[in-house]
Amino acid sequence: MMAFLCYAAALGLNLFWLLAGDGLSTNHQLIIPVLCVAVAGVGVLLRTRSMNRAGRAAYRRRALWVLLAYYLAILSVLLFFGGLFHVDRAWGSAVNLEPFYTISRFFIHYRRTGSLSSLWNLLGNIVILVPLGVLLPVMFRVLRRFWLTLPLLALFAVGVEYLQWRTGVGVADVDDSILNFAGAAVGYILTRLCQMFYFYFKGVKK
Repeated sequence: MMAFLCYAAALGLNLFWLLAGDGLSTNHQLIIPVLCVAVAGVGVLLRTRSMNRAGRAAYRRRALWVLLAYYLAILSVLLFFGGLFHVDRAWGSAVNLEPFYTISRFFIHYRRTGSLSSLWNLLGNIVILVPLGVLLPVMFRVLRRFWLTLPLLALFAVGVEYLQWRTGVGVADVDDSILNFAGAAVGYILTRLCQMFYFYFKGVKK
């Protein structure tokens, strides 16, 4: 019963987040999805505590698929539709192909003005794909291979900017690809290190 209450609470928070939309501050818009995932995660733990090992593993895998779908939905809204997160998408086909040009301009702006908005923008582009780097090796054993997954993450980061260019949503920027890939790679490498330490101490080869 408590598990379903957690699921209902997470759903309610998410509906409030969608209905309130741009009326919420940026911090609240970022915190609510994280809180939804945390509350739903508690529900999963409560629901699986009385299950046997096989049932627990199957239920958690289904929960991970739901989490991945939820994350990709939020990512799509953030990257392509604006609206939430106080993102105003410009329509056109602008593109920057000079590596580190935009990144250097953000640092120059920070040095001149002392405004943290430039640094938050850079950090946001890094953090946005960290969950993808975490989820892939957790959900798919084949993607625990560095030589396979890191190029795949790079391709994904470049593909996002390519789609923005082709659809005319925002500015396609090679620096965004660099920052997105850096975030995904950090999430992936940290997850793989945790997995390797876990399997090493458990004496299991994965």
